[in-house]
Amino acid sequence: MKRFLTGYPSLFPALAGLFFAWLLLTPPGAQAAEAVRRIAVTMGDYRFVPDKISVQNGETVELELTNTDSLTPHNFTLQAAEAGVELDVDVSAGKTKIVDITPLVPGIYRFYCNKKLPFMKSHRDRGMEGTLVVGPASLH
Repeated sequence: MKRFLTGYPSLFPALAGLFFAWLLLTPPGAQAAEAVRRIAVTMGDYRFVPDKISVQNGETVELELTNTDSLTPHNFTLQAAEAGVELDVDVSAGKTKIVDITPLVPGIYRFYCNKKLPFMKSHRDRGMEGTLVVGPASLH
């Protein structure tokens, strides 16, 4: 046993050196899971801000949906089955909800608020809509 231990005294420093070299040369994103990008979207006064959201296909993003109106409920509707995204998220006045999306197909998709009071224009008809632009990862 003594011969085994004394035969490899330089192995530990060599392995430790390789490990520390790997740590220094590996990009930070490769060492830890990549953080999900959060996009804040405010909903109020019959509009979305921003009204254009750009993402890469296959990218998971968190949409932080905040209704800034004090009385009016809104929602975020995005029906893009071909891209793998179908949302209809109600957000009460003064509240926030967070949802994840991962669009899979490049394209341009419309999102809108589908709320409507009887005998009145819908929120979408009043201009409460926006665009989700999903681009190929190679273009971003």
